[in-house]
Amino acid sequence: MTGKKHSVLIVDDAPENIDSLRGLLSEHYQLKIALNGRRAIELAKTEPKPNLILLDIVMPEMDGFEVCAAIKEDPELQSIPIIFLTSLTEAKDEMLGFSLGANDYISKPFDPAVVKSRINIALELAAQRNALQAQMDLLKGQLQSNQPQSLDEAELSALIKQGESAKLEFKSTLRRNLYTDKNETRIENQCLKSVSAFLNSEGGTLLVGVNDDGEAIGMDADSFKDEDKLLLHWHNLMREYLGANMASAVRSNMHTLKDKRILVVQCTPSSVPVFLDRNNEEAFYVRLGNTSQALKPSEMLTFIDSRYGDAR
Repeated sequence: MTGKKHSVLIVDDAPENIDSLRGLLSEHYQLKIALNGRRAIELAKTEPKPNLILLDIVMPEMDGFEVCAAIKEDPELQSIPIIFLTSLTEAKDEMLGFSLGANDYISKPFDPAVVKSRINIALELAAQRNALQAQMDLLKGQLQSNQPQSLDEAELSALIKQGESAKLEFKSTLRRNLYTDKNETRIENQCLKSVSAFLNSEGGTLLVGVNDDGEAIGMDADSFKDEDKLLLHWHNLMREYLGANMASAVRSNMHTLKDKRILVVQCTPSSVPVFLDRNNEEAFYVRLGNTSQALKPSEMLTFIDSRYGDAR
């Protein structure tokens, strides 16, 4: 065994059992010894915390089941694997131990080879669980850090003052053509095009209900029954024509700006290519300056290869 030794806490009130385990394990593990349950819990909390606990059941004052329950209820200790090493051999005792969170159960008198093997297996499984949890925590943190943050009115006003750019665009309406006074799918398409371009580029924000001059005109022209209907319609558009898997990269909310209600769509860069597929036409958009443009097939393939690699 190379590197730093794992720490094993042995809990048993019988000195002869302690001596036997010490002789068996001291060469390969750093050992902590507790002769009763309360001392075991104290040592488990002492740095460095044990990597594994070998726990007897039949002990005065506080038995092994109570020790196991206390450790598994402590958030700082509950990940430590516990192996019961006991003379209790009835099935009900094993079932109780496992129900309390024990990882393994070895009956006395024990076979030294079995003890070593079970310890190694438990430590390896614990290491794998810890590594997986670390990866999950890292991924969760990355997802949270990538999520767009809610904007207040002052922040929206400051954003609008910067004007349209590679990461900001204004749309007067979601579906209503203000010139013909009719609902038109091409108006919806323009909004979807901007979102897909933001997703394929460096992210950005689409403000719907804001005219080209940056003035808040609201969403009244779209004539939705209420904001819930508006948001439902918008989410259905994105899900149908951009893909349901884009939900985690887009945040859409209604905000008040100068007494007008506007739709704020915040986009983070997508981890996979996003295509706008509508009317049997599939297009790949990116942000170029303050506009969204479709790439030609050759340009698209070059862009996707350079940006997404294997995700293509």
